[in-house]
Amino acid sequence: MTSNKLLLSIASILSIFSVSSTSYAGFEFCSGNSGAGGGSGTFQQQIPLLGIVEVGELPIGVSGIEINLKSNVDIDIQLYDKLTGEKIIHWPDGILSGHAYQSTDYNGAFIAWSGFNGDGSGFGNEYIKVSENNDPFAPTARAYIMKVFGYKAGVAAVNYSWNGAQCDVSQDGNGSFQQQIVKDAVVVVGDIPAGISNLKVQLDSPKDVDIQLYDTENGTSIIAWPNGILNGPSTQTTTYQGMTIRWSGFNGDGTSRGNEYIEITGNTSRKLTMKAFGYESGFATVNYSWGTDSGSTNPGNPPPQNSAEQQMKDQILDLINQARSVGRDCGNTSYSAVSPVSWNSQLYQAALDHSEEMAQNDYFSHTGLDGNSAGFRITQAGYQWSSYGENIAAGYSTPESVIQGWLASPGHCKNIMSSSVNNVGVGKATGGSYGTYWTQIFATHQ
Repeated sequence: MTSNKLLLSIASILSIFSVSSTSYAGFEFCSGNSGAGGGSGTFQQQIPLLGIVEVGELPIGVSGIEINLKSNVDIDIQLYDKLTGEKIIHWPDGILSGHAYQSTDYNGAFIAWSGFNGDGSGFGNEYIKVSENNDPFAPTARAYIMKVFGYKAGVAAVNYSWNGAQCDVSQDGNGSFQQQIVKDAVVVVGDIPAGISNLKVQLDSPKDVDIQLYDTENGTSIIAWPNGILNGPSTQTTTYQGMTIRWSGFNGDGTSRGNEYIEITGNTSRKLTMKAFGYESGFATVNYSWGTDSGSTNPGNPPPQNSAEQQMKDQILDLINQARSVGRDCGNTSYSAVSPVSWNSQLYQAALDHSEEMAQNDYFSHTGLDGNSAGFRITQAGYQWSSYGENIAAGYSTPESVIQGWLASPGHCKNIMSSSVNNVGVGKATGGSYGTYWTQIFATHQ
């Protein structure tokens, strides 16, 4: 029988970069009457340190797309085929990967890029252009995902325009992004188009935040404290324009005042705008889903995943929060009970990737094969952290046994009982000499 192993890692950023108060709204090619004659838009995009963040989707049916990204830090635009994942614009291994202007014919689409040295005005200023058959008025036949890699942390202005759109609302789907929260201010989280069904939006933040929902067409405050139709501290429901709208209330979903949700049952009959008011500055993770597959059993949460995987996540989160709910000694240090942590999908992905790498390559270390630490992996997953702690373990077969192993080790126990973190993700992989490899990541947003 193999022995069990444990390691831990802790880090903290002392200075936090400041960002604009403009929200990260994303592309809106298919909003309003854009199909008639195109349009333009602009939003602010957070840039991670040595990490990749998704800027948005370029959907099928949009013509004459031009996107300019301008930042005071060095960045590289990336563009992927949404269906196949192929790297169209990407340094160093995309179809377009050079330092100066390049273009290509990609499955009938003409795609041009400034090159990674930028448009001539700075390394942080790049652009892409996409048109079907090199015709500025022909709708695109494929969907693309635009991302950006940051060599430094900062903010970029994304200015975009298009000549027309023939966009149909997808029947179902889901997504996740990071939203800036501004103290004593309201930011726009995003627009919700008419015609989508069974929408669920969960906003999770370590800071106290209030979700708001408005009728975009007439400005009616549907969810807002103190003067919205829904404005109370706990769960409320109303019928508005044929839509059944449910809200967690401003005290949150029961786990934290920074964790709130909205559910809209049936089809949205009007265009809506979601906003957020912050009592403190910070960031929130926004998870959303819609359509017939979005499920209705877990209010405010994304659709259920593979049952075994989801059961493991639920079980280990419960075990972590049970441990944090009572005071304990971690070695010679006594810890009082601390507030529960919430699950974070980005930390989970960073943890899972590291566990899988250890299992597949039969090694055990906080340092990845590329020489990078947990902090790099967390940032690369899209989570902008101010502090984190990582525990790893090998040879434990169940969530109970690995949690007990960590709690019995003073250093790992201190990570679990830390009051300076409020998010967690745990990933398990099988293989290698130890049979099972676990990575547990705690963190707090900048």
